[in-house]
Amino acid sequence: MAANYNPDSVNAVLSRIETKLEDISGELKEIKKSNSTLEKRISILEQFKYYLVGVAAFFVLSIDYVRDFFKR
Repeated sequence: MAANYNPDSVNAVLSRIETKLEDISGELKEIKKSNSTLEKRISILEQFKYYLVGVAAFFVLSIDYVRDFFKR
């Protein structure tokens, strides 16, 4: 075996590639977890938006009904 380290050898290059792939894999897992959390938050905000639209529509219709009731 050679006593000197050769950074351009096949084993050294493959080792660096493997290390980079492991780093990328870890980052992808973090991104997927973050994406899942964001999807949950967006879903909750969309539901809240529809709730607010429903409440606003109820109040508008109620005010319109009361106004028409007193116009008679």
